[in-house]
Amino acid sequence: MIKQLVKRTLSTSAGWALSAPLRARGVSVLMYHRVTQPGELFPGTELGRFRAQMQWIKRNCTVINPDQVLEYAGNGSRTRPPVLITFDDGYRDYHDRAYPVLQELQMPALVFIATSFMDNGGMIWTDELPWAVATTKMASVAALPWDRSARFDLRQTGERNAYLRQSKRYLKDVADAERQRWLNQIFSELGVAGRQHELERQMLSWDEIRATMGLTYYGGHTHTHPIMSQLGSAELDSEIRICRDRMLAETGVAPRYFAYPNGRAADFNDESKVVLRKYGFDLAFTTVEGVNGRGANPMELRRMPTGAANLGDFAWLVSGRG
Repeated sequence: MIKQLVKRTLSTSAGWALSAPLRARGVSVLMYHRVTQPGELFPGTELGRFRAQMQWIKRNCTVINPDQVLEYAGNGSRTRPPVLITFDDGYRDYHDRAYPVLQELQMPALVFIATSFMDNGGMIWTDELPWAVATTKMASVAALPWDRSARFDLRQTGERNAYLRQSKRYLKDVADAERQRWLNQIFSELGVAGRQHELERQMLSWDEIRATMGLTYYGGHTHTHPIMSQLGSAELDSEIRICRDRMLAETGVAPRYFAYPNGRAADFNDESKVVLRKYGFDLAFTTVEGVNGRGANPMELRRMPTGAANLGDFAWLVSGRG
């Protein structure tokens, strides 16, 4: 209860100003994915909440662009701390919902795209899996293709969510080709194989990317969204090179910023950084949480997830307390 009171106080302009001496210097990088409307299939930050968060940031912080991250790391103001706004994956709702809010407030953002989805459509597997579970007509399913020890009742929300959690946890830790084999088996068992085309386009088009470049910096996120530490040298080089080349061809700008797919410390390695540097990427962002202070590693920048339920929680997050 006391912590929630502190958070609510922190979300006010007076409370934020009073807490300034307690904040560490550094850049908070906020990580968004989707901006949603109520009742939609995929989770994200609801549009009204996103607008309120952006208005709060505008009042209380200094919004920076990616070229300023290292300059402000360790040197930013405590009163109006520097914040970089990022979006992963390149969802269509960035163009339709997030960008109009950012444009209204004149706030830049950095969007990371996996270029194969702009070229060919489709969905990232982490979206395909919940879509399959949400749309299947199967009442129950074997726990996992790789573990037949139990069954899940997909009519029960708790069991459905448990099935998704266990599947994602396992699939994130296997090689890309093996992951696709398991996914194909899951889709077959759920009776949704080949039905992905029924879903409305989820990812940005190149035209939408070009239309939002006024305030948007675009960065790479590989070509097909594999976990980079699981790739061989040739595959790693290809994923980064094709991503760079497609972005340059379609936007006229060679990308200099990158986000590691999944982004845990185990999901990238020293070879990943070497190849990124080879193709002109200067900054790389993880999903490891924290504020980027003095001496921040430009190829291992930290970010904050943005699932805050209210402005008090959001202010607490931006302050670096997570």
